[in-house]
Amino acid sequence: MKYALLFAALAGCAHFPMHPNAEVHRAKTADGWELALTHYNPIGPAKGRPILLVHGISANERNMDLEQVSMARWFAEHGRDAWTLSLRGTGNSDSIAPAGSPADLADKAKGRPGPIRFDDYWKQDLPAAIAYIQTRSNADGIDYAGHSMGGMVLYAYLSQGGKGVHAAATLGSPTRLNWGTTLERLMLGMSPMIGEGWMIPSDLGAKLAAPFQGVVDDGPFQRFFYVPGTTDLEVWRQLMVHGTAPVSGGTALQLMDMMQNGRFLSADKQTDLKADMSKITTPILVVAGRLDRIAAAPAVKDGYRSLGGPKEWLLVTEGNGAHGEYGHMDLVIGKYAGDDVWAPILEFLDAH
Repeated sequence: MKYALLFAALAGCAHFPMHPNAEVHRAKTADGWELALTHYNPIGPAKGRPILLVHGISANERNMDLEQVSMARWFAEHGRDAWTLSLRGTGNSDSIAPAGSPADLADKAKGRPGPIRFDDYWKQDLPAAIAYIQTRSNADGIDYAGHSMGGMVLYAYLSQGGKGVHAAATLGSPTRLNWGTTLERLMLGMSPMIGEGWMIPSDLGAKLAAPFQGVVDDGPFQRFFYVPGTTDLEVWRQLMVHGTAPVSGGTALQLMDMMQNGRFLSADKQTDLKADMSKITTPILVVAGRLDRIAAAPAVKDGYRSLGGPKEWLLVTEGNGAHGEYGHMDLVIGKYAGDDVWAPILEFLDAH
């Protein structure tokens, strides 16, 4: 039995091929990193601007492009020029290897900076990806959809005057993390053990846990990340195997500081990103799942209230007409997410 489970875990780690319509690109940042972008050409006549889809923490671009449920392909099928991005240190983008390894020495030889922090995503990765897509598409701007930390990255970028985003949607993206939850207390208890330059192998844990999903009802992953009736078990397993990535210690510590102090700040604590969100004029649709236990709806609405420009609020729940209740990951991998989440996003982007 134990060998069968081990075989299942290893088999689940096998890479599944890219869709035939997918094109892989590389965008270089100003500080010398190379980012992986995947492009889906629109099906039929192109409608509207290109759209960039950006994942959250401990994730990569496959969050938005699994075999059975793909947000990227859905937008392409609805006429959008769709792009997914793996932030630095995730997916096929450049990463920092464990300290002292040959790969780490090679990174230093290339002049890459040390720890990966949350600030690197909005200062370096986002402008590089946006500029690359604009150049390739000959577009005056892009539309954007960011899940979880991917939405927080957008908030930070726009709050500091970032350009090139015409309209956007954020999905489960909090600007407050201090709600006193069990998960918060657990993570803050781990912070003294995390080094800023580390890459925490959360992806390995996800891969090893994938074959055991569904064995126990209301297990920890179900409780925190998704609603079983809204997301199929096999899709969730596929996400765990292919859509997860290591977490950089620098990013983890910056977000843990948000948990401890309740403030959305730059890494040096000199810039109040949430206060500066009042300067944002980009139209943004803010989406939350009613049963989200990672980014609770009040934490997401905190960001909505902070925005200064045109904005709309969407709480995804059966009470508002959705097919089911939504947790954190259901917003991007739910079996009815196309109808309940992505269609309202597309309608909002088209309207602006």
